[in-house]
Amino acid sequence: MITLVHYLNSSCTRLFDILLWPVHALDPAWGMLLVSLLAGVLMLWIFGLTSNQKAIARIKERIAGNLIGVQLFQHDLGVLMRLQGRILLDTLVYMKHSLVPLLVMLLPVLLTLAQLNLRYGVRPLEVGEKALVKIKVRDAAMIQRGLRLESGEGIVVETPGVRIPSEREVCWRIRAEKPGAYVLDVRIGAADSQTSNTASSAPGAGPAASGNSVVRKTVEVGRGGRPVAYRRTGTDSLDLLLYPGEPPIPAETGVESVEITYPEARLEFFGLRVHWLVAFFILSIVFGFAFKPILRVQI
Repeated sequence: MITLVHYLNSSCTRLFDILLWPVHALDPAWGMLLVSLLAGVLMLWIFGLTSNQKAIARIKERIAGNLIGVQLFQHDLGVLMRLQGRILLDTLVYMKHSLVPLLVMLLPVLLTLAQLNLRYGVRPLEVGEKALVKIKVRDAAMIQRGLRLESGEGIVVETPGVRIPSEREVCWRIRAEKPGAYVLDVRIGAADSQTSNTASSAPGAGPAASGNSVVRKTVEVGRGGRPVAYRRTGTDSLDLLLYPGEPPIPAETGVESVEITYPEARLEFFGLRVHWLVAFFILSIVFGFAFKPILRVQI
């Protein structure tokens, strides 16, 4: 299953690279506009294809008629209660007709959100900027065996590893020295003489990864317009689906995830800075309603 999800992620990443290529040199807001337009139209088309359009149209007409009745008979409590009951029942029927389209759209929407998070969730480090590298292991006993973070030219590991056995985590601080794409090596089973403890001991003992395993994580510095994978994982299929951009971590290493705390990114529309998730949902809904008369879809 992990292999299948990785293949799906890789295919989606290539597809989004192709879709966004025409606007890759422009402001990121243009990429968001393009994806929102395509997503809004696609979701509208899927809804129309997988829903009972005639039944939805009849239900909307009944609800509209009952709402008019509420205005006309608002002083007659008995009639008003009956009309509200009919509106509630029709609303539940409408939700039933919408359930299948929503289930069909769930996977495409999830894949789209994961790709947008990969591209607009965080920004690369600037030269001189600092970040944390967090390694989470499956078993806290691995921390006692030793974890070491190594970097090449372009990235400096500034602090010793801080061990947090209760969280099964080790953290380092890094600093970017020059623009580029770099690789960090996490060596498992290699003692780090600089590592310090934040807790007295690791809870429990268990199997650890074999000595001198290596897990790699990419670091982006000063290079805009590229996907930035801030988390590499391999724990389970859903976790991997949510964090594309890098291959899954092999289970035999014993490492659950490697994360870099990049600065959060913001999109700018007409001078207003917004989170990518807010921008996507608003824009995709606007485009969906704009194309509703053209595709003749009842929603």
